[in-house]
Parts: sequence; C-alpha cells; structure tokens
Amino acid sequence: MLTHQLLVLQRVVAPTNTPVTNVTLDQATASVEVGKTVKLTATVTPNNATDATPVFTSSDDTVATVASDGTVTGVAAGSATITVTAGGKTATSAVTVTAAASAE
Repeated sequence: MLTHQLLVLQRVVAPTNTPVTNVTLDQATASVEVGKTVKLTATVTPNNATDATPVFTSSDDTVATVASDGTVTGVAAGSATITVTAGGKTATSAVTVTAAASAE
C-alpha cells in the first residue's frame, strides 16, 4: 500500500506598516466671517499610509470650530490655529474670524 503525505507550508506575512511621511493643508492662512464656513483640505503622504486618517482640532473652539472633514466655522471674532494630525505628523493653518458683515 502506497501512502502519500501532503505537506502544506503556510507563510505568515505580517501586515505592512507604511508610515505617514508628511501632512499638509491647502491653506496656511484662512479668513472666515462669524457664522460662515471655510474648508481646509489635508493631504497625507504617501497615500497608502497605514494611519492616513486626518484628525482636525481647533486651538480655540470659542473662536472657530472644525469638523472632521476640515470645515471650519467662525464662532466669534478672533484668531485660532487649526491643526491636522495624521500618523504623528501635523500641519497648521492660522484662521482669522471676522465679525459678520452687517446687512444694510
């Protein structure tokens, strides 16, 4: 009787961790009126980075808030720094909020 054995080798490959090398914002400075919005767009490189999701924060939410998509809303006249972070890299934009134009 002839028996055959099949030997199966499995190669376990660890997931590739591609680090973020840079993050930039499309506007280094921006202006917005109270009650209006301006959009900041983040670019993370390389585009296949493992931790490429940008996280936006405002230095002063009483002046300007920022949504997860980079939309900045003017809250009160003043200045705030919007920071985006991805994979440990950061970029900033200086935002100036001006009083809403009066309707005449």
